[in-house]
Amino acid sequence: EQDLTSLGKGKVSGSLTTAAILSVTLTDSADGQVARVRVDSMKLEPTGAMTTSLPLAAAAAAADTVRGAYVRAYTVRGAVRGAPQGSSPSPALQTIFQAIGVLFPGLRSGIKIGDSWADTTVINNDVQNGTGHQPGRGIATWTVTGMENGGFVLDGTAKTFVTTTGQNGQVLHVIGSSQEHLVMGNHGPTRSASIESTNDVTMTSPQNATPIPARSAGSLRLTLLL
Repeated sequence: EQDLTSLGKGKVSGSLTTAAILSVTLTDSADGQVARVRVDSMKLEPTGAMTTSLPLAAAAAAADTVRGAYVRAYTVRGAVRGAPQGSSPSPALQTIFQAIGVLFPGLRSGIKIGDSWADTTVINNDVQNGTGHQPGRGIATWTVTGMENGGFVLDGTAKTFVTTTGQNGQVLHVIGSSQEHLVMGNHGPTRSASIESTNDVTMTSPQNATPIPARSAGSLRLTLLL
């Protein structure tokens, strides 16, 4: 939802639901494995304001373009190393890039039920072809709460703080939070995942000094069929 009251347009809202069936293939390579995540089928369902930028017919066509496309990533001990590579430039494949991080987040060695820890990530990216900057940080806390079908059950929370400065003086401040429930094997892909997330965003620009607030919410469900 985006509040455009300061621009005389009120609030607008929309959503995009993506459902996909994927095939995951792992091939041994050097000290790790090459993961190939192929799209067997995909469905995109935009609603509300989202249909302005992605009409229903365009959504169906975009989903069709990625059938058979794949994302390839190098993993070590179940964690992605380096940048995943896609076989198609279609924006619809971006959903699969996001899924790669959930499928292969990595798992600490020697963990046991009751263990807890925190991971901190420093964000320092150039964006918009090097004309913008994106600093920030993320903090995730995890607890091993049990075992399920031979895999570890992890419950976690994450918080991110990111500021993006664009080439035209636009500034985005994003505060994100998520609740995550994962079932993971020792070194393979995540067996199941349930993630609920929200992002609170404010945007300012030289043309409009009054902050424009927005909020996005997302959910992800992943089940690996062995």
